[in-house]
Amino acid sequence: MVHSMTAYANQSIQLPNGMARWELRSVNHRFLELSFKLPEFLNDVEPDLRAIAEATLSRGKVECGLRLELSEEKNNAFVINLDVLDQLMVANQEIISRFPTTSLSVLDILRWPSILQPVQKDWVALKEPLKQSFILALQDLSDTRAREGAKLKKCIQVRLASIRCRLQKTHQRLPLILQEFRTKLLEKLSSLNIEIDPSRFEAVLVSLLQKMDITEELDRLNAHLEEIDRILITEKVMGRRLDFLMQELNREANTLGSKANDKFLSEDAIELKVLIEEMREQIQNIE
Repeated sequence: MVHSMTAYANQSIQLPNGMARWELRSVNHRFLELSFKLPEFLNDVEPDLRAIAEATLSRGKVECGLRLELSEEKNNAFVINLDVLDQLMVANQEIISRFPTTSLSVLDILRWPSILQPVQKDWVALKEPLKQSFILALQDLSDTRAREGAKLKKCIQVRLASIRCRLQKTHQRLPLILQEFRTKLLEKLSSLNIEIDPSRFEAVLVSLLQKMDITEELDRLNAHLEEIDRILITEKVMGRRLDFLMQELNREANTLGSKANDKFLSEDAIELKVLIEEMREQIQNIE
C-alpha cells in the first residue's frame, strides 16, 4: 500500500482536571526523524513513544507534541509544609522564653519561605492513558498517510498510462520513421546526381538505421513501467525505489531524444520527460 509522508493528526483525552491533546505533523524526509515536545513528567515515557512510532512509520519528519489544558484548582491549591512549621514553632518558643512579648502571628508564619507548597499532582496515573492516546493519534496519522498515498498512487498510474500510450504509438510508428529516413536519404543522393554503389549504400544505411533504432530503449522503458506497477502493489516502503526508477526512465527518455530524427519522436521524448518529472514530484512525498 502506498503511504504519503505528508499528514496531520490529533487526538484529545479528558483528564480529571482538564484535557490533553496530541498533535502529530509529518512531512517528507529521506529517513525517519522523530521529534517530541512533551511535559517534563513524560520524559521517561518518550523512549516507549519513540519505539511505537518507529514500529509504525518508516520515513518522514514527524513532530509529536502534547498540549495540556488544565483547569485552575481553586481549593487545596497549597498545603502547609509541616516539617518547616515544626521547626518554626520550636524557634518561636525559644524566642518567647527570652522575649515574652515577642511571638509570631499566623500571617508571619504563612509568609515564611517554603511554609506553603503547591499540591503535588499524581502525574504517574496519567502516563498510561496519555500513552494510549498517542497510539490512537499515531494510528490516525498512519491512516491519513494511507489515504493521501492512495491519491498519489492514482496520480502516478494516470501518468503511467499516458507514458504507455506514448510508447505504443512510438513503437507502431518506428518502421515508418525508418522508411521515411531511407526515402529522404535516397532523394538527397539523387538530387546530387551521384552514382552510388548499391551494396555500399545498403551497408551505410543499415549502420545509420541501427544508430537510430530505439527498440531497446522502448523495451527498457516498458520494463521499468512494469517494475513500477509491481512496486505500487506489493511493497510498503517504496519511495526510494520509485525515485531510482524515475532516474532510469528519465535517462531512457533522454536517449530517445538524442536519437530522434523525426519531429513526432522528438515530441514524444519531450512529453515523456514531462510525465516522468510529474511522477517524480509526487514520489518525493511517498514513504
